[in-house]
Amino acid sequence: MRPSSLLARPDRPSARPDTAAPTGAPVLRGRLLALAAITCAALNLRLVVTSLSPLLTTIGAEFGFTTTVVGVFGALPLVAFALFGLATPAVMRRLGAEATAVLSMLLAAVGQLARAFAPDTGTLLLLTAVALTGAALGNVVVPPLIKQYFPDRLAALSTVQMVAIHLGALFPPLVAVPLAEAAGWRVALGAWSLLALAAAGLWAAQWRRPGGTAAPSAVVPAGGEPPLARPVWRVGMAWRMAVLFGMVTWNVFTLFTWLPTLLADAGHSGAFSGGMVSLMVGSSLMFGLVAPTITVRAANTFPIVAFGIAGYVVGYLGIALAPQSLAPLWSVFLGLGTGLFVVMMTMINARSTTARGSASLSGFVQGAGSGIALGGPLLFGLLGELTGGWTASYVLVAGGSLAVATVVAYVERTPWSIEAAAAGHRPE
Repeated sequence: MRPSSLLARPDRPSARPDTAAPTGAPVLRGRLLALAAITCAALNLRLVVTSLSPLLTTIGAEFGFTTTVVGVFGALPLVAFALFGLATPAVMRRLGAEATAVLSMLLAAVGQLARAFAPDTGTLLLLTAVALTGAALGNVVVPPLIKQYFPDRLAALSTVQMVAIHLGALFPPLVAVPLAEAAGWRVALGAWSLLALAAAGLWAAQWRRPGGTAAPSAVVPAGGEPPLARPVWRVGMAWRMAVLFGMVTWNVFTLFTWLPTLLADAGHSGAFSGGMVSLMVGSSLMFGLVAPTITVRAANTFPIVAFGIAGYVVGYLGIALAPQSLAPLWSVFLGLGTGLFVVMMTMINARSTTARGSASLSGFVQGAGSGIALGGPLLFGLLGELTGGWTASYVLVAGGSLAVATVVAYVERTPWSIEAAAAGHRPE
């Protein structure tokens, strides 16, 4: 069987009698708690970042940090995602997937609540790093949990995950500035810890359910599956996916960090700039509603990636050169670009046949890819500060990364599984 034909039907129930899932309510029987836990955890994976970025101007005025420090805040998520993305599979093997999910959400909750009381820049950075450690663990553990609990509904659960991630990224920047003006930036920053605490509670309940981590018939425990034929870091397909994920993430976090500043420099208010970040995320969400289904069924993924890259190109050019009265339009196009993150997260599950393979690929792609993406927010701000404008940042940081993404997406256009790649079975 060709890998692409294997991946063309991931959303159908298994043909095995003991795992087949009929239509209707029985599809979720015994898995509603897992569904709620996955959804709530996904809501937390980006709000750690987007709840802070619209407030950096306000906090910077109080703490007295520079543009370069803003770039450090923008790069910090990528440092956490790189370090803990690579480490999370080992944590999962030691603790189990559900316990790792509980740990990730507790760290996110504690970090977000504590940083609201930070007295200075250094403490704010440290406590943000704690919150981001939780988000980094969650980024890696959620796709294998989907693979584990919903192997028969990958596209549907990938869509649920991506909608939740986008909603978690959309609302904080929309309300951050108004809430800070009404109650102070500390309240606006710390209030989101409640959502992470709720996610931790849901995963704790799933972990401690009767029978331990035993799950319904659709669940395939990752620990009972054979390892990859070669370590994931020795598989070329994994490296290409990591580079593509890195270039996508490079631009996502550059925009999360710098889009409010770019719009503020153009004369827009802080509330308007935060609203444009939410509009960008909302546009990405619309793309994300269809991207998982298209991605898992595609025999050639290059057109999907090229569509997102085109959105980036138009959006960046509009923000840089066109009238700022059209900022909402350019934010929509940038949202189509950031929607590539949906495609990449879906590909991690679609390009694996086992929960263990998904965990290995998820950890490596997100860890190595985040390390590659680390330079994006830092370079964008550094070039802007050195040159006194944003032209070099647009050309080198944005343009260069999109060119690399285009080349890699074309090379890695044929879907195949990490298990087949590790065994040396080339796709047709």
